[in-house]
Amino acid sequence: MKGIKVDQVGGDYQVTNDLPKPSPDSNQLLVKSIFGAVNPVDELMRKTGLLITSWPWTPCCDVAGTIVEVGSGVTKFKVGDQVFGCQGVGFLGAGGAAEYCLFSEDIAFKKPDHISLAEAATMGVGNQTAALGLWSGLNIALPDPQNLPAVSDEWVLVLGGGGSVGGYAVQLSKLSGYKVIASVSGRSISAALAHGADETVDYQTPVDEQIAKIKEITKGKLHRIIDTTSYNANFVKQVLQEIKDDAGEKYFASVNDWEDFGPLPGDAKFYPISLGPLGRPEATELNEALSKYVAVIESLIDAGKVKPSKYTIVGETGFESFIEAVKVQSGGSAKKVVAKLQEE
Repeated sequence: MKGIKVDQVGGDYQVTNDLPKPSPDSNQLLVKSIFGAVNPVDELMRKTGLLITSWPWTPCCDVAGTIVEVGSGVTKFKVGDQVFGCQGVGFLGAGGAAEYCLFSEDIAFKKPDHISLAEAATMGVGNQTAALGLWSGLNIALPDPQNLPAVSDEWVLVLGGGGSVGGYAVQLSKLSGYKVIASVSGRSISAALAHGADETVDYQTPVDEQIAKIKEITKGKLHRIIDTTSYNANFVKQVLQEIKDDAGEKYFASVNDWEDFGPLPGDAKFYPISLGPLGRPEATELNEALSKYVAVIESLIDAGKVKPSKYTIVGETGFESFIEAVKVQSGGSAKKVVAKLQEE
């Protein structure tokens, strides 16, 4: 099977023809990979070996493609359906930068007709990460897609609200009945507002000005903060210190799942967003939670209420384009970076 491999920690991405073709278990789908999106975790894994169970390793955890085979116990999908999402990282068959990869039926999104496969490739990791942070981490009730809650006067502060995960965090917070302040750079204000943010704060301005603006906007109704960038622990502690005496329990979720934050001001509850074990048999609680979340998000996407990220397609069709896309993403793209891996 053709695709990309890395032979060892710190090794180069190589296009190869000798990857083993995976076979689906009873609850799995074998998917022909058409589009793949780059995430920072791809380079993190290559450089450190984190989450990789065996070598050679194949990258790309945001995939969209067409089902070519289903396991004996699959009921939701059939051959020919188009699916997308993040199915796991680091284990055999999980890497999307190959002719075929494995999806688990319970955490696969079915692509609706109104979004393209390229758009779908931008929606897996971002939505799943945001969902964990909000619905598992910030004590936000899982909304009913058929009866969405009215927007309350409670706020969520989304750090990195102009990015991919942050953009979906903004969208899902709004659909869960919350107002949103997005912390962004000046160039990302329009993106955050397009995602649905009610207010923005520029993280490049002095910290005391940011906190003053946040307090003025929320007026004691800020109890939930999500950091989608992993870089904002100190800032969050300062915000929590300022609001620690406000009534109500406080919650903080972050994609930084490796740092010990210690006791937080106001006794805020901390939730580390750990998507890495997704799809592994031992990650029972994570897989069960994401199965519920995927069903809700899928309905919201079908209804046009969750919209895909802005993206750019890099290179020509082929697995080499994913390697080029990694370089573009590493250079700091303002949009999600996508590669077309092969023809449909």
